[in-house]
Amino acid sequence: MIYTVTLNPALEFVSEVNDFEMDKNNISEFDLMLPSGKGINVSRVLKQLGLPTVASGFAGGFTGDFIEDWITREDIKSEFIRIDDNTRINIKITGSSKSVIESKGPSISHQELQELLYYLSRVKEGDTVFLSTAFPKNITESVIDRMIGICKANKAEFVLDIDEHYLERFIDEGALLENVSVKCLEHLFKTKIDSESELLRWKEKIFDFNSRFVIVPFVDNKVYLFAENSVHAFEIDNMIEQKRDFVIDSMIAGFIATFIRTSNFEQSFKMANSCAVTSLKTKDLPKKFQIDEYLDNVEIFKID
Repeated sequence: MIYTVTLNPALEFVSEVNDFEMDKNNISEFDLMLPSGKGINVSRVLKQLGLPTVASGFAGGFTGDFIEDWITREDIKSEFIRIDDNTRINIKITGSSKSVIESKGPSISHQELQELLYYLSRVKEGDTVFLSTAFPKNITESVIDRMIGICKANKAEFVLDIDEHYLERFIDEGALLENVSVKCLEHLFKTKIDSESELLRWKEKIFDFNSRFVIVPFVDNKVYLFAENSVHAFEIDNMIEQKRDFVIDSMIAGFIATFIRTSNFEQSFKMANSCAVTSLKTKDLPKKFQIDEYLDNVEIFKID
């Protein structure tokens, strides 16, 4: 089973407004409400790819109900810990530019946190757990330490999506897959990385991360996979900044789904990038038929 943990999910309201102007009554061209959160996105794409998955984390109030109802309608097992506070609402105004209002999110009580950790203790050998450092306001990175400890104790694999503030803390934990942003690497190596040659300067240090596979997205319009002392890349044109999270989360799901089935990291990277590209072609996350149709067009290449 693949478990995803979303500690700070959101009901995301997206409004597409052409030529948005401040201090005026703007009329939207298109509106969409979605369940949002990195683990939720990963579970939704895994379901499209036919992998069993359980979405967990925290959910509260009518916004939490919306998220759980949506996930259940997609036939994904929902096992969120119910909290007293409301799940947050994020507002995105898209069009010629992008504006985002992110809610501060709920406070999580000690008891609610303990319930989630107790729930997670059910994972076992053969399971995979997706974890991200997107926290509610009163939870610190120590919760990831505890969740990783549970996975290790129970011999479950885990996948990490880490932002720049926490990479150094978690690079040696031994993840199956780690998604590392360029900002993370710049923060860790105290340098600017804006080209492929600059990224490859640090390849040995990236190989020294104690993760089996490391994905680094979006340098020179490419996504890079560091695996078994080799570097593979895929070129992704016309990246839409507003879709960055969807692209990355889809990519992670595609890699996990294929690697669990095949143990072949090249096939897994190819599927990851089919998921990434097709996520750019839809208002929401990609559907299986879109991913399958595009898969034969994906060309990955070894660059080192």
